Amino acid sequence: MSKGLEKYLDSFRYYLSIERSFSVNTVESYIYDCERLISFINDKYPDIAIKDIKTSILEEFIMSLEKRKSKNEEDFLLSATTQIRIIQGIRALFKFLLISDLIEKNPAEHITTPYLEKKLPDILDREEIKQMMRVVDVSTKHGFRNRLIIAMLYATGMRVSELVNLKLSDINYKEEYLDIIGKGNKERFIPIDKSVLNDLKVYINKYRVLQKVKQEDKNYVFLSEKRGERLTRQFIFKMLREVASQAGIKKTVHPHIFRHSFATEMIRAGANLVAVKEILGHTSIASTEIYINLKTSDLRKTLQEYHPFFQK
Repeated sequence: MSKGLEKYLDSFRYYLSIERSFSVNTVESYIYDCERLISFINDKYPDIAIKDIKTSILEEFIMSLEKRKSKNEEDFLLSATTQIRIIQGIRALFKFLLISDLIEKNPAEHITTPYLEKKLPDILDREEIKQMMRVVDVSTKHGFRNRLIIAMLYATGMRVSELVNLKLSDINYKEEYLDIIGKGNKERFIPIDKSVLNDLKVYINKYRVLQKVKQEDKNYVFLSEKRGERLTRQFIFKMLREVASQAGIKKTVHPHIFRHSFATEMIRAGANLVAVKEILGHTSIASTEIYINLKTSDLRKTLQEYHPFFQK
């Protein structure tokens, strides 16, 4: 076997928790991945000594971690994000073995890390947003509501689930913010533009107040005109597609594209990344960093506007 590699796991766990101060979740993930590595080595290389474990063996283990979509489909490798987590755990284990003088060389240093591609999500530009809002007939109750929904998604970056679950008590008119309960039941406060807030007040006081409302949905802001029920996510999807079609927009329009558009506009304008993370309700800053990947044309425009060499 691997000459007792598994007997060092408890010490490795202590090293991760105390010396490296990793979170409980990270520690458990690393331990789990390293247990799988040990099982792989014990199975394929039962007589190998710890000091003889090479980079090629570690990479063979990573490549062996395949999943099947079904019995009839081809194998596909683990996603790049999962591979990176596994590699980080293995590197931490062999670093621990190195500083503990159990090995002389660290074979995990040279593991090839998969390229984690981060594509900037599709967005709507300002003119496309304006065009969508222009084609909505606000002379009707449902038209006024629908344009307000578009404006709120773009102005706040909120999720569609957060919008349909927005309650009357979540609106702070005086301080001009929304009290949102997002993923994981986490609360956050989103400032809202005064003009959008005014339209929200008009919708509630002029249109919504006249509707018949189902008792169980009486506290929700956005209601269906006919049934007096809280709007569904499906309704929002359908409504946005219809409005986009009327506006002549060829992109696939869905609620999340407004969230992407909001975040991209904020980052391009120079907003603080941490502030954008808080507004969006992202758990990790890595989720927000994807919006930093601006197009070359955006970077060139910035240089032309602000760098002295470009202004000669």
